Amino acid sequence: MQSQLSLTEEDMRKVEAYCRDELSTYLLYEALADEEEGELSQKLRQAAEQEREHYLFWRSLLGRDCQASPPGRAFRVLYRIFGPVFTLEALERREASAAREYRRFMPRMPQELRPRLEQIIADEEGHESEFLRGLKDVRVEYLGFVALGMADAITELVGVYAGFLGATARTLIVGLAGLLVGFSAAISMAAAAFLQSRQEGTTRPGLSAAATGLSYFVTALLLGIPYLLLSSTAEALAASLLIGIGVLAAFHFYSATVNGTSFARELGLGLLILLGATAAGLIFGDIIGRAFHLTGLFSVALQALR
Repeated sequence: MQSQLSLTEEDMRKVEAYCRDELSTYLLYEALADEEEGELSQKLRQAAEQEREHYLFWRSLLGRDCQASPPGRAFRVLYRIFGPVFTLEALERREASAAREYRRFMPRMPQELRPRLEQIIADEEGHESEFLRGLKDVRVEYLGFVALGMADAITELVGVYAGFLGATARTLIVGLAGLLVGFSAAISMAAAAFLQSRQEGTTRPGLSAAATGLSYFVTALLLGIPYLLLSSTAEALAASLLIGIGVLAAFHFYSATVNGTSFARELGLGLLILLGATAAGLIFGDIIGRAFHLTGLFSVALQALR
């Protein structure tokens, strides 16, 4: 009680937040341990017990219990999709953020409790890396091939769609032409990935090829959907760009998490490439369209088809 009296009301609100965060992390590790087996499951349960001790520390300082909801079914599904490496890296970043917050709070702590908080900080900064050491995950193993397909699709096909848009105002033609190019390029990319995998000695070159080709074509399809559904060129271009940005953001978030790199820096570079490819495609398509009178040619072709 004497320790609590030395803390302000604002301090106690922070203590309650720390208590909830530690309880939430404890429940997360318990849920992860249930999804795994063997040595990893055992390590996760050890981490869960450690987080429980942290929760009990903050609860005792708070003087009452705090509440946190256990992860639901959606979390378990997402864990199966994104895998243990991504999830544990995300937790490690969360724990590192908590350790920094605890260090800032340290001067507010009663003197007799500071050694225990120092130990908690050491726990937060260190234990997740033990799980990641030597941890294999097929999602991460083939992440480079997915990146190859997605990155090439975005940089190439955004320019292709924009280029056709510069040559013709018919969004349907733009969408169909882009899909044809995307399908052919996806096959080409898959073949190149297959050969590259064999040369590098990858155990499953077929899976590498499938990851590259499929990610390329799915990205091409997503970028092309607005042109197939919308008649306004401005709306179709804007929607396609937003989809491209969304795909880039999702991929770079996953990649930055598992590789420990800066999400903002990687996304910023990707956006510069995306916008540059769009501008270049529009300008070049407009030049070609004007030089060869393609807009009129496409109109005549459409009338003949009708």
